Amino acid sequence: MDEREEVLSLDLEDDDYLYRIRRGHRIVYVSVLHADIVPPEHRTEGSRILSHLRLLPGWDGEWRTLTARKRDGGVECIVNEFQAHKLDSGAVAACAGPAFNILELERCGRISERMARVVVGGRVCVVKVARFKHELEALEREVRVYGALRDLKFGLCAEFIGYVYEEERDRVVGFLMEELHGRHPDIGDLGACGDTVDKLHGVGVVHGDLNKYNIIVSGKVAKLIDFEVSTFLEDGHHEEAKNELRKLAGQLLDTSEVGLR
Repeated sequence: MDEREEVLSLDLEDDDYLYRIRRGHRIVYVSVLHADIVPPEHRTEGSRILSHLRLLPGWDGEWRTLTARKRDGGVECIVNEFQAHKLDSGAVAACAGPAFNILELERCGRISERMARVVVGGRVCVVKVARFKHELEALEREVRVYGALRDLKFGLCAEFIGYVYEEERDRVVGFLMEELHGRHPDIGDLGACGDTVDKLHGVGVVHGDLNKYNIIVSGKVAKLIDFEVSTFLEDGHHEEAKNELRKLAGQLLDTSEVGLR
């Protein structure tokens, strides 16, 4: 195959592996259900992974997902046995925005396994993706929260910019947000942080993960990021809101680096 191939992401268990791979202008998924198909010592390094996957029957065919398992002394591969994941359409509708092909975005920096800096219309933004199906739930929750905050004109968070998709526009796997510039707070910023959290609760949202690395301070203003575990007060989370404010000072004093990307 002449197309560019690159392992983008991996999810490894003891004896089954899941890979997210770029093939030219496509992103495909490979589920390996027996450890010895890709030896353990080769299962994390891109070129070595591909050297084994290219030996699989059907590798050079047209498919979106490929499942490889040992059977009758050999390797059996089934094409499209599972579906490529995507965000729920209801979550996407809750926070409308433009959609961009993830492979057409210019990357300009890695933040974490799921986050990177990209350029959109000359502007540096942050992209956050669900690499695999089990990461969808948290991302869908975050998108719904962004939609609610935007509707309520809550401005003390990163601006939601749009979505990223793989191949087809309805295969949304992540979203784009503003990159906030500033610093993480310390105890001297307790007033600004408390004011922001109080305003968040005032529009009915409980953040849920208020470590200091999810707060960006610029001047005297504190803004919030990362709403993956956020909840709504209308669902009965009033005690969580009280605890969040009560524990805020301790979070700003924490030196453990929990939450640091």
